[in-house]
Amino acid sequence: MSTARRTALLSFLAACGLAAAKLVVGLATHSLGILAEAAHSGLDAAAALLSLYAVGVAERPPDERHQYGHGKAQHLGALSESVALAAVALWIGVEAMLRLRSGGGDVQAHWYAYVLLGGVLAVDAGRATVSMRIGQRERNAALLASAWHFISDFAGTTAVIIGLVLVSAGYPRGDAVAALAVATLVLVAATRLAAQNVDALMDRAPSGLGRTIEQVARAVPGVAEVRSVRVREAAGESFADVVIGVSRLEGLERSHQTMDNVEDAVRSRIGPAQVTVHVEPSTVSEAPNERVAAAALRVPGVVEVHNITVLEHDSTERAITLHVRLPEDMLMRDAARTVEQLKQEIRSEFGVARVYAHVEPSAPGAHPARDIGGEHPEIVSAALRAVRSVAGSDAEVVVYRQGQRLLVVTSVPGQPGDTVRESHAVASRVEDAVREALASVDDVIVEVSAT
Repeated sequence: MSTARRTALLSFLAACGLAAAKLVVGLATHSLGILAEAAHSGLDAAAALLSLYAVGVAERPPDERHQYGHGKAQHLGALSESVALAAVALWIGVEAMLRLRSGGGDVQAHWYAYVLLGGVLAVDAGRATVSMRIGQRERNAALLASAWHFISDFAGTTAVIIGLVLVSAGYPRGDAVAALAVATLVLVAATRLAAQNVDALMDRAPSGLGRTIEQVARAVPGVAEVRSVRVREAAGESFADVVIGVSRLEGLERSHQTMDNVEDAVRSRIGPAQVTVHVEPSTVSEAPNERVAAAALRVPGVVEVHNITVLEHDSTERAITLHVRLPEDMLMRDAARTVEQLKQEIRSEFGVARVYAHVEPSAPGAHPARDIGGEHPEIVSAALRAVRSVAGSDAEVVVYRQGQRLLVVTSVPGQPGDTVRESHAVASRVEDAVREALASVDDVIVEVSAT
């Protein structure tokens, strides 16, 4: 048995005992206040039994018909308890008014009435404390409802004791006034309880929680903007729907990781929660070349774009140059249509712009090739001399034959303090030197490593 169910069971047993004791003493003393408390405790017993059932239902796992779980059973149980509380409060109030009109009734304030009520105060204080602590810890609406119920019991019992003291002092209407005070307290508790649980059943957003979730999501790396947050609570658990904006160039895996990070961050901040994150493309803070790359992703057939340059003249004229990789077996007439569509996408992204696209073949599969260093050492030697004439004696060179194509791959040392542009200039000089030394070379790949 869970802690919540065990607490509800103990409350039920305590309420049964208190109701029986109050009924006996109330009949013996003719005290409407004590009889009202007996009825109140009897209702407590029914409410505790209802809470025990509601907590048990709420703890059931989701099933095919209740895919979001059974947590709202707690709120239904608490709402039913508030209705019963209101009914008893009205009955007690009517009886108290009738007694006030008739003079107060024949109330006998025996000593054992005070002993009973003192014990009741101790029990109510213990029940309220335990239910409140466990209800807050587990965010259990049914237990929190019971805790407020017990607090109203404590206040009502105190009012009854005051009424008996007034009766003993010669004021016969004191008991009826105490009963009326009990009715008022019970009705206020019932109204408060009903309002809280109607809000939960109607999915009212908890005050300030949406703003907190927005702040948490916005602080997650990769989130460009938070577009909307919807949140509700049920059975001590929060349910949040968050829509975030992520850069259009993030890709599926990185976007999904960002979504997971948002979910984890929200749960760590607000506690138990089911968080659903929806991602949408965002253009916030995009650089011009990133906008070009994003436009290219919308064109079927484009494998990738690189070497993007945005040229501006007096902020009135703009031209864009880029390299476009297309499938190597694509026919030129199809490639021309693809490139024209790419240009249209870029123009729509930037407004009027001149676009120049350099087309390169792309073959994404593995390419069979072999190292020809052993077969043609003279080619390797020529390539090595050319590379070292620019990059120094630490450069490494490998020459591959891929079908009819000759590829020179080299790794040259760079300076850790150089910029990427400076390192690229070194690579370009190495490439030019190799092409001048080997007229038959088809491609030169230069890696500049800053060691």
